[in-house]
Amino acid sequence: MMMASALATAWAAVLVLLVQTTLLPYLRPIVGVTPNLVLVLAVYVGLRYPGALGALGVFMLGYFLDTFAGTTLGFQTLGLLLVFAIASLASSTVRTDSGGPLVVVVFAAGCFDALVEALLFGLGIGGTPPWLQVLGYGLGQAASAALLAPFVLRLVFWGEHIFGAE
Repeated sequence: MMMASALATAWAAVLVLLVQTTLLPYLRPIVGVTPNLVLVLAVYVGLRYPGALGALGVFMLGYFLDTFAGTTLGFQTLGLLLVFAIASLASSTVRTDSGGPLVVVVFAAGCFDALVEALLFGLGIGGTPPWLQVLGYGLGQAASAALLAPFVLRLVFWGEHIFGAE
């Protein structure tokens, strides 16, 4: 039962990574931001699998996102691991079976991730863009990720249904 649930989450992670790195960059000129669906999945994994295997999964998500999105290697990975740590601390109080609490946690985690990215840019680690613009973009990304969080959750639940984890 737990293995089927983990397989469903891994399957959803592959789909989310494909959509995140291939389709969503085309939305940026229209919407102004690229929604970070991987952030949603990192929060979900932190809430659902708060142990070492969950951390390993989120590390792999961040590493693949850094690799395929062309960002500085380790940049997204660090932010996602910090988001995972915060979500795993909240795992005993936040339920993952509905979209409402997940939306709130994803928005808060996205805001925290935006602060981490702005700090890294301010230190010159992530590149040279002004950190205030990075912070503004990150907050927009947090809001768009929070709006799409229920759809990512439905994708995971659909995978659980397919893999027989219900």
